[in-house]
Amino acid sequence: MANTVVINGDNRKFTLSPDIKLYALMDAGFTKTVRGNFDYEHPLYNDSPYNAPTKLKMTINKQLSHLTMVVTDRNGLQKVNIFKNKQLAPTVKLLNYILKDFEERKILFQVKD
Repeated sequence: MANTVVINGDNRKFTLSPDIKLYALMDAGFTKTVRGNFDYEHPLYNDSPYNAPTKLKMTINKQLSHLTMVVTDRNGLQKVNIFKNKQLAPTVKLLNYILKDFEERKILFQVKD
């Protein structure tokens, strides 16, 4: 886990918002783990979520101070770079929508260089 994360292939950096609230995580679809961390998993699909080739996985620690964020394959085992393939443009658009939603809910904050 880190303070600042970059998705594989993306040039943007994200960190947790200083105004993050527990209820915002629950409203956004995060689930609490046995260890008290918060997990989020969302398929990045074009037509059907059941055939999604990739998914966004995030974990925020229970102190709401560190996070991990990665786009993986269907099984969640390998990192995938969705930015290098032009055919995955709708997937990138969906990822951007999710990240924008997290910014509006004050969960994530985009770090400006």
